[in-house]
Amino acid sequence: MKAAGRIPAAVLSQQLSEAIAGRRVRTAVFTTFTFDPGFFELHLLPLLFDQSFSQVDKVRRIQLEDAMQSLEEIAVYYDRSALAQDAEPAQLDYRRIDIGRATGCFHPKIALLLVDDPTGAEAEDDYPESYPSLIVGIFSANLTRAGWWENVECGHITELKDQDWRDVRIGERSRPRRCPFRRDLLELLRRISDSADTGEDQVALRTTRQFIRDRTVRRRFTKARSSSRYHTRIFCGQKRLPLAEWLGDLRLYVDWNLEVISPYFDPHGAGPLVDLVDTLEPRETRVFLPRDLDGTAQVTAKTFKAVEEFAHWADLAPEITSRSPDCTSAKLPPRRVHAKVYRLWSRDGGDILLIGSPNLTEAAHSRADAGNLEAAFLVDVSDLGFPRRWWLQCSDDEPETFADTTPKEEDGLQPAALNLSLRFDWASGELSYRLIDPAPGGFEICDTTGGTLFRVPQPRRGKWIPCSEDAAKEVKDILPSTSFLLIKHAKGSWRVLVREENMAHRPSLLAQLTPEEILEYWSLLTPEQRAVFIEQRIGTDVTDQGIPLYIREKLVSRHTIFDRFAGIYHAFGCLRRHTSQAIEEGRERAAEARLLGAKYDSLPSLLEESRSREREDPIIRYVTFLCARQTRDLLAKEHPTFFSERKKQAERLNTLLDRLSEVRARLPIAEIAGGQQFIDWYEDAFLKPVTVEENEQ
Repeated sequence: MKAAGRIPAAVLSQQLSEAIAGRRVRTAVFTTFTFDPGFFELHLLPLLFDQSFSQVDKVRRIQLEDAMQSLEEIAVYYDRSALAQDAEPAQLDYRRIDIGRATGCFHPKIALLLVDDPTGAEAEDDYPESYPSLIVGIFSANLTRAGWWENVECGHITELKDQDWRDVRIGERSRPRRCPFRRDLLELLRRISDSADTGEDQVALRTTRQFIRDRTVRRRFTKARSSSRYHTRIFCGQKRLPLAEWLGDLRLYVDWNLEVISPYFDPHGAGPLVDLVDTLEPRETRVFLPRDLDGTAQVTAKTFKAVEEFAHWADLAPEITSRSPDCTSAKLPPRRVHAKVYRLWSRDGGDILLIGSPNLTEAAHSRADAGNLEAAFLVDVSDLGFPRRWWLQCSDDEPETFADTTPKEEDGLQPAALNLSLRFDWASGELSYRLIDPAPGGFEICDTTGGTLFRVPQPRRGKWIPCSEDAAKEVKDILPSTSFLLIKHAKGSWRVLVREENMAHRPSLLAQLTPEEILEYWSLLTPEQRAVFIEQRIGTDVTDQGIPLYIREKLVSRHTIFDRFAGIYHAFGCLRRHTSQAIEEGRERAAEARLLGAKYDSLPSLLEESRSREREDPIIRYVTFLCARQTRDLLAKEHPTFFSERKKQAERLNTLLDRLSEVRARLPIAEIAGGQQFIDWYEDAFLKPVTVEENEQ
């Protein structure tokens, strides 16, 4: 952390990038209350990769589409009633799991990143090249532009090592230490999992839980602190305890001062502040007073008076909320305070922070099965050297005006009247819905302008129910332009974010590449080379009267290795090697996208484009199809389980390869005497597996 005035401060995205430190991210789980899919894709997903991305949004998404193939799984959990008002649609491949809780809100803001942690050893040494490590971040920031770029937020990031991890490079031999919040984290993940609907596919969360359960030190701490420092813990309403009682169990019995920063309060009374004061018995308590730009207090007069009986209302220092002093942002209003911080400190004692998602409300402080689901880190920062001073300064002037009603975090959002989810499967073309609540009178599915696409007059409940083929086709035509649909019901209307599955079979964001370009793309070795290739192919950033235009650069014949057979063989060799490696590393989505999918760089796209081009050299086309069939057959032999589990997804590739006879018939050599016999011999020899012994002979 860095200090801004008296308060530790840092850029949230920078802190996450530094925690990853260039390591490969294997799985990622994010949770949020308010969700903006477009912002998440363009500005947060790039943090997971150690490469640069284009500043042009369209190019950046295409580069991300390629980079995300290195991830095994990624999932975002969000409250289905909390899609951001200005949210942009989703276009990339990750699980979007909408949550509807029976009590309160789904409110935790966490990031769980399973990364490959290098040991510094070579593969043949006594230690493996890497072990997995888990980066754990808990924040107050939603996955929105305001949360990560504009508001004053808070968060804490730490890391769990594999129990067998060693860093050979620096001679580190000691085992990772036991984790004081291990059980807390497992409980939090269990509650997140239970919040999702029955039958939800939660691969990323399950992988994360398995790592914590099986690969981290299990020994527990029996005391709340050691060597005068309190152990790091996580609050998530566990043990059916509200926050004040949970803190009381930690025996935080010191002569503390208490500071509370929260943007939201209960409409009547002091809420959970009374329990905090009764439990902790602080010497003095100060509570941040949120104000509007005109000075209006963002609490009711009744709440103001009630809190005043137990604490002093106070303000943050202006340097915390002010914008950076450049000419553009200096003219903007101060940043909105969205952080949730509970600070216990004393001038001659310790300094403890509870930071995360809980506002100063009953719903946030209650046990998890009675109110919101929240998450917060309790961190002892006594040894970090921050000044032992008040962060909040008491305000001498009482507000002249108060809010008529207490603002809520869900203000301005469209509440979902029904626990309803929509799912579209790009592999099967099936659209389905899942309804948890009764929906008398049925509901309508509309486009974002309100135009009705189809009605479900008598919906069924409890499981995924397929819609008609016509309804699926309507939605399929819309999804390339927006992932949002509108639900209309007697109780109101609201947006839903369509879940898109098997997105390897979704039309690519990139315009169709030529066969030569696909072969060349397969042969590129590094992410940087592929990023440059994509940016060149999609075009340069040109404007016409301020409107951006994208002029695609055409591939010109350069008489390189890619114009002849050696280039084809080399490209297919790279395809087979990359696909096999992805399967062995558990990145099966990446293998499926490249081998069976519909993206710009997939094998079916190459075959379709090659077959449809009338001016294609028939010999080049024939060799391409032979290489494709050989690659499919070899990979099917090496990885039979991968193919047996994807019979439906492989139908498109198999159908295209069945056209080999048509491609062969168009060869000019077939009209020459003896030509057909030569082709039969050549094809049989080409497709016949060659062993090392045969090759040596």
